[in-house]
Amino acid sequence: MLIALFTLGSWSSAALANETLRVGVYHNPPKLFADEQGQLRGVLGELLAAIAHQEQWQLESRACDFQQCLTLLEQGDIDLLPDVAWSEERAQRFAFHSEPVMHSWSQLYQSSDSRVEAILDLEQRRVAIVDGSIQQSYLAAVIERFAIDVTWLKVDSFAAGFQAVASGDADLVASNHLFGDWRAHDYGLHETPIIFQPTRLFYAASPTLSADVLERIDVVLLGWKDDMNSVYYETLRAWRSNISSDSLAPAWLWWGIALLLLVLASALGGNVLLKRRMTISRARLTTNETLLTTILDSVDAYIYIKTPSLKYRYVNRQISNLFNYPAEQIIGKGDYEFFDTASAAEMAEVDRQVLASGKKITVEEHNVLQGNERVRTFLSIKMPLEVAPGEAPCLCGISTELTEYLEMQSRTHHLVFYDALTGLPNRRLLLESLAEVTDPAGGPCGYSAILIADLDNFRLVNDIQGHESGDQLLINVAQKLQQRLTDDATLARFSSDEFVVLLNGLGEQQSEAAANTEKLARQLLETVAQLRNDRALPISASIGITLFNSADHGVNSVLQQADMALQQAKASGGNTLCFFNVEMQTSVLERASLEGDLHQALARNELALHYQVQVDHQGVTTGVEALLRWYHPQRGWVSPATFIPLAEENGLIVPIGHWVLQCACEQLAKWANQPSYAALTISVNVSSVQFQQPEFVRDVEGLLAQTQAPPGRLVLEVTESLLMREPTRVRNTMLKLRAQGVRFALDDFGTGYSSLSYLKRLPLDELKIDQSFIRELLTDKTDAAIVDTTILLAVSLGLNVVAEGVEKKEQLDWLKGHGCYRYQGYLFGRPTPIEYLFEAY
Repeated sequence: MLIALFTLGSWSSAALANETLRVGVYHNPPKLFADEQGQLRGVLGELLAAIAHQEQWQLESRACDFQQCLTLLEQGDIDLLPDVAWSEERAQRFAFHSEPVMHSWSQLYQSSDSRVEAILDLEQRRVAIVDGSIQQSYLAAVIERFAIDVTWLKVDSFAAGFQAVASGDADLVASNHLFGDWRAHDYGLHETPIIFQPTRLFYAASPTLSADVLERIDVVLLGWKDDMNSVYYETLRAWRSNISSDSLAPAWLWWGIALLLLVLASALGGNVLLKRRMTISRARLTTNETLLTTILDSVDAYIYIKTPSLKYRYVNRQISNLFNYPAEQIIGKGDYEFFDTASAAEMAEVDRQVLASGKKITVEEHNVLQGNERVRTFLSIKMPLEVAPGEAPCLCGISTELTEYLEMQSRTHHLVFYDALTGLPNRRLLLESLAEVTDPAGGPCGYSAILIADLDNFRLVNDIQGHESGDQLLINVAQKLQQRLTDDATLARFSSDEFVVLLNGLGEQQSEAAANTEKLARQLLETVAQLRNDRALPISASIGITLFNSADHGVNSVLQQADMALQQAKASGGNTLCFFNVEMQTSVLERASLEGDLHQALARNELALHYQVQVDHQGVTTGVEALLRWYHPQRGWVSPATFIPLAEENGLIVPIGHWVLQCACEQLAKWANQPSYAALTISVNVSSVQFQQPEFVRDVEGLLAQTQAPPGRLVLEVTESLLMREPTRVRNTMLKLRAQGVRFALDDFGTGYSSLSYLKRLPLDELKIDQSFIRELLTDKTDAAIVDTTILLAVSLGLNVVAEGVEKKEQLDWLKGHGCYRYQGYLFGRPTPIEYLFEAY
């Protein structure tokens, strides 16, 4: 097998021998140009010539400007073009080998009298740029994003761009750093701090060129890069290049830092030498200091020295530009003068650690300048610096700003993990989040849920109104769904018109998790149904739901279950939801059906009031309590414990509670004209939801005025939980109604918060002892003690006491003996319609 592979490789290499390759050459020294004889020169040109020599290829060069070279390459009129930066757009037009020839980046260069330090400084500037270059496409996108007014001067080469700035036809020029570092000085230009677009440089190939040529280029490059004495490194050294593809910062920066350290060491050594040789001319000292300052000011880094008390002792020009103060106004001051308090405190802590440990450190710092809100990131090298023997060491710092690089990184991350149209997390990010949730080792406890929402007939929107209208609809849906969700829910766009919601922390109880998920899903359906696009086309959605916990499900099974449920919802006609679990789905649909019927119960006259009498210790009826009942045509009598909480959740308790109050007031008005019943009261339970309505007082006053019911015979029963919620507002509401004569009873006393402070502050008339204490009154000493204490408390506060749930004569006798004189329970009568009330009693 090995012999066969070797034979095949040898045959392939031999087949390519003596092949003639047409090479495009554009003038871009020091990377690429042609000499007077038309031979390839520059770093990439000479490397290609060396590859051709090794592979026995013949090279035929053809001069062209950059844009023309790209056109010729795409048309197949040339075979190779050196010095081409890879991009997705170019990868679709040309062929590329795998191993980069070298790495580069781009930079803006300016004349000595120009002061451009950031992208925003390009406003109203003229920028020379090579037509069709990667610098042009990148800068155009950035300028458009920041809405900066820039005048572009298109040129054929970097040299032409540098000449345009030198002659005053342009203010700045964009170039790769290799050409800029090589020729900027010749044109009287210098670099700006604006560095962008790190790139990989290749030999781009015509799509028609044999793939074997590109494979051989990769083989040669990889072999050369493994040998420090190869032609590759000799060529780089010859052109004074030192390229490192793994460097975390530009190579010139590290050379600058090394040079700085060398100069600093030389200066310190020179200082000692000067002390020993006092006769040496001070003019030479001045010259050296000027040279050192020039070097430090030329390095594109923030360089400073601080005293042991962390006051600035030296700063270079970049520090002055950063603080916007001359050096003499910075020397002697600390960081608190230039940074906000938090940034200065963090830097001081790091600086003290360096001085205390005596060791060099590299740290990433996030600082905010005074009067500025932008957080700027710096990669800082800090080290102790002994200025003079016997003195405490100072601190030397070298900082490079990484702000724009990190912002570019952040934008790249957003493109990878977020949907470009809606801004929501995309499929990739959702799958990663779901993998964490379904991880048995680290997933959350309890139930989670996946909801897949798919727009019904979305294709019609695109077909009838166009894709632009469809895109706007998707944006609107994303915004509205996001507004419905809490911060701990994840909403993602999964595909064209499919959205996925991930819910965590739904609790340990499956029924509760299902109910909460179902409620949210219905809210999402309602949200989508309320949307209209620009032609009022009705919009609806279908939702598939699955509940899961990390112990039993993986990512694929969860998504499959939710998708199966979605398909079932689609098959049901759309605009609905469906659970994957059949049993759970049945329960949820049953609850939803009951809720739907409850919406119609009031209009269909299915609700009724039954009354239970309240008597005193002499057996005289003193009043009744109105109790809500629901008779369903198919289900029969529905328990209040089932439908009243449901009504409170969906808000139906407000109209139902109003109806109950209206019926009670109408009955009181009838009794007011009948002497036998005129003294009776009617107690009505008021839901906390109803009581909290802003118009509650106005509604009660309106019913009393409308029915002419005596307010003093209406008793509103409230619970302890209501009294503890916004007590000031509740008290004001009660006082307003009390002023009209309405009375208040505290229902189920002892089962809630049992705080005594509100009893003296609120206008209560009676306490109702919950039947749970009465039931075991005769056998449980604790219950008996609670009841006895409640009676004594109520009497001391001047409140009536009503015992609920009295079913036995022994219970009645005990209550009489302990001072409770009003009762309610089966011993005196069951709840019954008004027409049978007194007959039954």
